[in-house]
Amino acid sequence: MGRTISEALKSTTEIFWKKDIESPRVEAELLIGHILNLKRTELYLNSQRVLSSNDEERLKHLISERLKGKPLQYVIGETEFFGLKFKVDSRALIPRPETEILVSKVIEYFKKEKKESDHLKIIDIGTGAGNIAIALAYNLKNSFIHAIDISSDALSLAIENAEINKVKDRIEFLCGDLFAPLKDKGLPGKIDAVVSNPPYVQKEEKEILPKEVRDFEPGVALFAEEGLYQRIADQSSIYLRKGEGILVLETGYGQAQKVKNMIQVKGEFASIEIIKDLAGIERVVMAIKK
Repeated sequence: MGRTISEALKSTTEIFWKKDIESPRVEAELLIGHILNLKRTELYLNSQRVLSSNDEERLKHLISERLKGKPLQYVIGETEFFGLKFKVDSRALIPRPETEILVSKVIEYFKKEKKESDHLKIIDIGTGAGNIAIALAYNLKNSFIHAIDISSDALSLAIENAEINKVKDRIEFLCGDLFAPLKDKGLPGKIDAVVSNPPYVQKEEKEILPKEVRDFEPGVALFAEEGLYQRIADQSSIYLRKGEGILVLETGYGQAQKVKNMIQVKGEFASIEIIKDLAGIERVVMAIKK
């Protein structure tokens, strides 16, 4: 007779604990829940259910992948962001919980400043897996998003995620560098928001990154180019509506004040504020076009 869910959870947790995997019990729950298509709470309600030989083989394979350092989200092939399910793989960065701060700030702004019936035009620079664009499209029903990424691989994943979350008809996915794909679309002065979570890790920080980030997530989406925030801010001011269009940028640790100062010096934005994430880290910079 095979092992019960309870026994499999215990042994998987021990394996992860011995290999210094962070949150070993949670990861064990997520792996086994993925294999059995059960939520974490349901594992305990079904704790005496016996795993099939196929379940055991899959679990063994997934544990092996995780122990190689592969991120858990890549191992199971999905993650959750802003209450929505996203497919994830090495084509794009894994959506992070802290990015939900940016999304919630944009939604909060428009629900306060605009009527429910107002049509919104939004640009998402560096869309990656599409999580920001998709979460905004899902929650702002009258919005249309232009989602841009320099990586065609990332865009193919983002399109799949838009289909999964049933918002593909309100997102245009474009391949290119920053605003270049929008050149002939007649959008200057007509955009309600430019949002971006650009690459912001400095190249010299590569060796201190966790192995699962450094060795498995795409470098093009991780490492910052010199002056990238400046380029985004400069071009955003061309596209945003005067007096109401917003620029919302996620920043890395210790970068928010520099980005705020850079936008301030430009003189084309007002009401520049820094928003902290749940850990108290200055995470998002938001500004309104003058």
